[in-house]
Amino acid sequence: MGNGADPERPLVDFDYRATSRQGGDDAWRAVRETGCPVAWTHQHGGHWVISGYEAVAAVFRDWERFSSERTDPDRCAITFSNGRVPLLLPEESDPPAWQGYRRALAQILSPQASERLRERARHWTAHHLDKVIERGSCEFVSDLTCPVPAAVVLEWMGFPEEEWQWFSDAFHGVSAFPNGTPEHRKATEAYGVVMTRITEELRDRIASPRDDALTAIAFHEIDGERISEDAAKSVAFLAVTGGVDTTTTLTGAALIHLSEHRADRARLIADPGLLPVATEEFLRYYPPARTHARTVARDTVFDGIEMKKGERVLLSEVAAGRDPSAFDDAEDFVIDRSPNRHVSFGVGIHRCVGSHLARVEFTEMITAVLRRLPDYEIPADAIEEYPDWGIFGGWRRLPATFTAASRVMA
Repeated sequence: MGNGADPERPLVDFDYRATSRQGGDDAWRAVRETGCPVAWTHQHGGHWVISGYEAVAAVFRDWERFSSERTDPDRCAITFSNGRVPLLLPEESDPPAWQGYRRALAQILSPQASERLRERARHWTAHHLDKVIERGSCEFVSDLTCPVPAAVVLEWMGFPEEEWQWFSDAFHGVSAFPNGTPEHRKATEAYGVVMTRITEELRDRIASPRDDALTAIAFHEIDGERISEDAAKSVAFLAVTGGVDTTTTLTGAALIHLSEHRADRARLIADPGLLPVATEEFLRYYPPARTHARTVARDTVFDGIEMKKGERVLLSEVAAGRDPSAFDDAEDFVIDRSPNRHVSFGVGIHRCVGSHLARVEFTEMITAVLRRLPDYEIPADAIEEYPDWGIFGGWRRLPATFTAASRVMA
């Protein structure tokens, strides 16, 4: 608790903007260890900081008091992102409107539907590993962890294959390069092109339906009427942005971890059946979305503290996942941890609708790397992190070497 705090408004001097993973982890740990799972910071205009597991889970669940609705067109409601971000439906909505938007993705990303995409995830993983396996070196981000999720998601949606690379570059570049750099400006400007292409493809599906996700979104009905074009564009944009880069981050974290922790790698190679359990620990320990935001919907008391309507709230999946009151040995990575009730995909009505597909993509990439590149090494001094770890974490480059092997596809 910072100087001058009072019991009604515990105060911390906390800046969520971190320039490294370790810096961000340490900052959230320091907040949590103040003993104030709910505290106020004056940084970035002032907002609430939620760091305890139970408090984070409670805010995620309580949409009536902690809203995801966007009330300012220039400010994303569910993150503290800089600049204007296209509306993200169903994430930036609350009931009753939320139900109709959520169903647009829930059916086509159900556990069963996601499992049907496993063969495509396996195909694209093999395809991209074949491009590098004979030379004995690769750069995991550009050669595997970016192109595979992009291929799976954009093929499923129905975008032309020749556009997949620049879609991926746009969404990855926004996080991979510092704000204000030419690379970041180029990636941000590409959002406009992405929205144009989404609009064009949705209109094409209305004229000529196909068997793809864009057609399902274009013809989705809410209360017996076809979804509006603006809402369909928002739903489709969320599917693209959520599907293209977040699994990239999780897979990169796992590849680094297994390069640095050889005992964990050996266990997974010896016992591939352990991977589903290990996946949940990777998610707990290395959540791809590190924070989410909410807005206080009405004057309320939460955890004994008065909050005012309109105040912003920042939740930390990182801090919640390392809370020792919720997890034994919380600061340790335990590859066979069970149970593992992490909140890395959120909880409640806004739980990540793409979580099932993300697990499919992740497990296919890790399985293939461990089988085909079992001795890979990522030099620690060659790793290039994202410049900002406040909202999303990740890596710009992950160069690796391994014993060269043969291609598996014709």
